[in-house]
Amino acid sequence: MKSLDSLFRPRSIAILGASHKPGKVGFELVKNIVEAGFQGRIYPINPKGGEILGYKVYRTLHEVEDDIDLLLIALPTKYILESIEEAGKKGVKSAVIYAAGFAEIGREDLQNELVKLVKKYGIRVIGPNCAGIIYWGSRLNASFSPVSRDGFLGLLSQSGAMTAVISEYLEFKELGLRLLVSYGNRIDVKDHEIIEYFNYSDDIRTFMIYIEGLDEGDGRRLYKAIRNSLKPIVIFKTGRGESGSRAAYSHTAALAGRYNVFRDIMFQAGAYVVDEYYELVDVAEALSIVTPPRGKEVAIVTNSGGPAVTATDKLEELGISLHTTPPDIVDKLDFLQPYMNKGNPIDLTADGNEDYYRKVLETLLENRWPDIIYVIHVPPTFINPIKIAEAVRDVYLEHNRKKTLIPLFLGRDRWRAYKVIREAGLPTPLTHISAAKTIHALIRRVKI
Repeated sequence: MKSLDSLFRPRSIAILGASHKPGKVGFELVKNIVEAGFQGRIYPINPKGGEILGYKVYRTLHEVEDDIDLLLIALPTKYILESIEEAGKKGVKSAVIYAAGFAEIGREDLQNELVKLVKKYGIRVIGPNCAGIIYWGSRLNASFSPVSRDGFLGLLSQSGAMTAVISEYLEFKELGLRLLVSYGNRIDVKDHEIIEYFNYSDDIRTFMIYIEGLDEGDGRRLYKAIRNSLKPIVIFKTGRGESGSRAAYSHTAALAGRYNVFRDIMFQAGAYVVDEYYELVDVAEALSIVTPPRGKEVAIVTNSGGPAVTATDKLEELGISLHTTPPDIVDKLDFLQPYMNKGNPIDLTADGNEDYYRKVLETLLENRWPDIIYVIHVPPTFINPIKIAEAVRDVYLEHNRKKTLIPLFLGRDRWRAYKVIREAGLPTPLTHISAAKTIHALIRRVKI
């Protein structure tokens, strides 16, 4: 996997098609590389010469005397083949091709020619039809996707636009990406190679993959990489039905395949497969930060019957049944009002203030049952959700995060409450479905 060093840990970068005009891809790439703090050598290339952001602009690639590890090709489709030919003769090790207009629009002939050239010269390529790569471990931002803050997640995406959508949700949750790879048509470097390359890197805790389809033979390689991965992997796959499959092919020329087969094989390999982009992020976040459960007993603590019933339904759909609160725990909950349900879910009703939440959580954290605590709060007008969040945070930290705890705050001020929750290193799922899948994924990660 050392062949990927030139992509993710380059010592020198050349930008073919660098532009003097802000707003152009060729300018934004130079700007992003500089602003990211890349420590290697930077070579903008444009026939007009001159200077961009204080860097000398070379008129041709061969005018650069240095060896080039990574070439960013910010040129229209019609110039790509000759650019790769020039790069091969120069001895360039890797390249990112941003331009579209290949097999995804029916130009398989053009893409096949590109593949032949890439193989001829042994250049490792991301793209074409992609948004590029970011790896903060090398202070590398060779992408025009919205910049995410540095973090502990890795994202591999077949779609540049979905990369932007996922990045926005990450920012909303105050999470960051350590690695982002938008690979588009994926003619060379594949998902499995990237997973294997970063398998022993401590700076990425969980991989997220957005995938539309796989080329022939890639499914087996991805299965093997996931089986051998030391990190959790969460997958969001589209192109499931006939129409979706056609859309996937027209987008990135990927063969979508039968979704049910794909899902079952990926689950068997050890990945967790979700159905929405926000589930992708929510589950990956939890797998990265949550204390793993010791078993699969779940207790719901709520202040509202409706959300608790919904939560119970979503868990049961995933094969997770709630068992009645054990008698010894019921006895220890005798401080609850007679109208508050001590069963499972434990329903504090609308009167459930921060003191009740604190006492119930203390009881559950101090006893063997349950393995997983699922806390739900929907604030009535007379209860401050921030106070509830502070109680959850404080009691969880006081008990040294000894059990798995999944909070789900809904309604008024939920995101302010989640800011408090994050201080305890807890996840912040968006919906009942996300929370249920998070619990399911955590249970699957341990041998119970």
